Amino acid sequence: MATKAQGTADPQAVLSDVASQALGAWKRQFDTALQLVETMTEGAAKMREWQLQAAVDAHANATATQQAAAKTGDPAGLLSTETQWMQHTIEQAASYWRILFETGLETNANLLKCLLQQQSAQGAPCAAAELDASKNALLEMIESGYSQWLEAARRLVPPPKFAGE
Repeated sequence: MATKAQGTADPQAVLSDVASQALGAWKRQFDTALQLVETMTEGAAKMREWQLQAAVDAHANATATQQAAAKTGDPAGLLSTETQWMQHTIEQAASYWRILFETGLETNANLLKCLLQQQSAQGAPCAAAELDASKNALLEMIESGYSQWLEAARRLVPPPKFAGE
């Protein structure tokens, strides 16, 4: 009768263990893929909500401005109405693009977090703190750029000054 040498593992047990580990890794990867899809879908839905809200606001503003312009009986009043509309539109556009950018950035950060969680589940270190710090630095840079852009736009389209003001 043949006996097993001491220290050698049962091939069936090794195969079963390897299959179990492979199945576990596959499940984790599949879960990560589903989390990524969910994160992208949520980001797209947020962007769509912001786009719809911006469209509704732009329509309401245009309608109100059109009504105000119809009531205006002099060139100075019409110029004032148009200037106010343009300034409001520029500010809303800057806000709109900033929000869309932030939503995209947040979605990308969440995607990276999903990937980092998968990586840490495999034993690699997770750098979530560095991710948050770089996200905040990028947002500050974008905020500064938009502020400068808005200020330049205000200089290009200043509110009109009338004789009585």
